Amino acid sequence: MSKYLQNIRGVVNVEITNKFATHLGTIIGNYVSPGKNVVVGRDLNIPSQMIKRSLTTGLMASGANVIDFGIAPIPVIHYGMGLYDANVMITISKSHLRPEDIDIKILSEHEIPLEQRHAEKVPWDQIGHLKYVHEYQDPYIKGVLEKIDTDIIENKAFMVVLDCEEGTNIPLVPQILSILDCETVLIRCRDSGSDIDFPEPGPKRISLISELTTDLGADIGVVLDNDRDRVVFIDQNGNIIRDQTILSIFAKYVLDNNPPDMNIVTSIVASQSLDEIVADKKGNLIKTSVDNVLNEINSNDAVFGGDEPGMYVFPEFQTCFDAIFAVVKMLEILAKEDKTLSNLVKEIEEYHRTGFTIECEYEKKDEVIETFMNKFESGDINTTDGIRVDLDDSFILIRPSRFEPLIRVYVESKSALKLQELTEYVKNMIENV
Repeated sequence: MSKYLQNIRGVVNVEITNKFATHLGTIIGNYVSPGKNVVVGRDLNIPSQMIKRSLTTGLMASGANVIDFGIAPIPVIHYGMGLYDANVMITISKSHLRPEDIDIKILSEHEIPLEQRHAEKVPWDQIGHLKYVHEYQDPYIKGVLEKIDTDIIENKAFMVVLDCEEGTNIPLVPQILSILDCETVLIRCRDSGSDIDFPEPGPKRISLISELTTDLGADIGVVLDNDRDRVVFIDQNGNIIRDQTILSIFAKYVLDNNPPDMNIVTSIVASQSLDEIVADKKGNLIKTSVDNVLNEINSNDAVFGGDEPGMYVFPEFQTCFDAIFAVVKMLEILAKEDKTLSNLVKEIEEYHRTGFTIECEYEKKDEVIETFMNKFESGDINTTDGIRVDLDDSFILIRPSRFEPLIRVYVESKSALKLQELTEYVKNMIENV
């Protein structure tokens, strides 16, 4: 079954209004067809509550039945799709880009046409039903624990410093860690009854967890976002581990525990180190566009997939960016390998890497890509998502932002000097265009 993830992002009450959300709900409901189930949920953000109610109204007006998880993490809502025979999931949360933005995620079996068009409403006696889900955590927790070697984790009695941003009103991750006999130090993991400040795991939050991890002698530090689909890992020495390094650690472990020739999926942003790990373990690495990772994981029966920033998929459990499962999986790896996270990191080559954005008007983006392609006609070019040029020991990736007048640039090299040279070259080239 394919999984298409579609994102709609905009300023609340300006671009994403109640009228817009209601219309969107009806369009999605028309795709689903009357009588079918759609699962919905949100974070603690007050605008998320408002928009979810309007979306729900639109779905019901189309005849679709709504299974409302209320305030719940994305991985848990996704897990509920199977429990409630739903083919579409919708979540609403504060955007990671700007606090005034809201992010609507739509996950479905097929891509839903979301262009502005007339939305069909059903007669009064065919309006969809609304059902609230209150006990969603137990099935999810049971599902996680069934896929993990719980005994080996329990025997280690890990100490975990956990920052779980107040995205939900139920401390699900602490519950799981408690079951696994982990000593857990909790930061910001209770519902304060107020709106969350900002969902992105920012430098101040990560720095605090880093300091606490070393001061307390903990085995690992973990920072979760409000949706529970992103996670930052910190080793026992307080070092913040790169997303690309975590991808390689997970890929290495999964390939070691599967037959050869298995598929790993990531986006075009992937580091050269992941290429090397997957090749060394006789797997196949599939690079796709940033918004197509989930679909490619399904289409290629991949055993693992992931993307920046801190988003990991373990199809053995579910095809969803699941930070909760990723945390538990990391503990399993630490226990089975009997190594610290810093030792696992030492087994992965970390190359010199930078990422930055440059302002670029929408109408100029194609010109930037064309100019860049002409400059590197002889290179190994991948145009899956923007343009990536792989050189002997480096790569350059230029991706136009879908939502903002920006060009996103990634440069990686095995040489620090070459990284600097390539970075300056790309900046000058884009600015000249």
